Amino acid sequence: MEEVKRIKSVSAMRDKPYTLRVTWQGGGKDVVDMTGVVHRLSAFAPLRDLAAFRKVRAIADGLGIGWNGNLDYSARSLRLLAEEQRTLSGADLVEFESKAGLTTRETAQIFDVAPRTVASYRRSLRLPRAIGSMLRSLRNDPAVLAAYYRPLSRPRGRPRNEKIVA
Repeated sequence: MEEVKRIKSVSAMRDKPYTLRVTWQGGGKDVVDMTGVVHRLSAFAPLRDLAAFRKVRAIADGLGIGWNGNLDYSARSLRLLAEEQRTLSGADLVEFESKAGLTTRETAQIFDVAPRTVASYRRSLRLPRAIGSMLRSLRNDPAVLAAYYRPLSRPRGRPRNEKIVA
């Protein structure tokens, strides 16, 4: 089981509504947009008031963040939001393909795009959001890769003669 990364400090950004600057214990920083949480989860509706949202603080020795009115959000969930919002590039795709041992055609089949689109993605500084999200799922869970993977490459050379057993 992966250890939960704790929050060292958190603050609301003044120039980006519903966005937090998070510093993690042990190193690392993230900018996390909480707009979806605030506007999609009814429990967080009181935070639509930006003055209330800006009163965020780290709680429970960094295991979460909290606001007045007993509203809280776990460090694990905040980390997941940060990871999902991180931009992926063509270099991330190339690294994944290499580790997974995928051909261009296999990658194209998984993403349901043409092989030349995969080639274009590899050169991209920023993958489309849907492709980035799928790539994250493929990297994080071998079962997701197994769900979509269909081998397309053929062995090289002539097929071997099979022995016929009488």
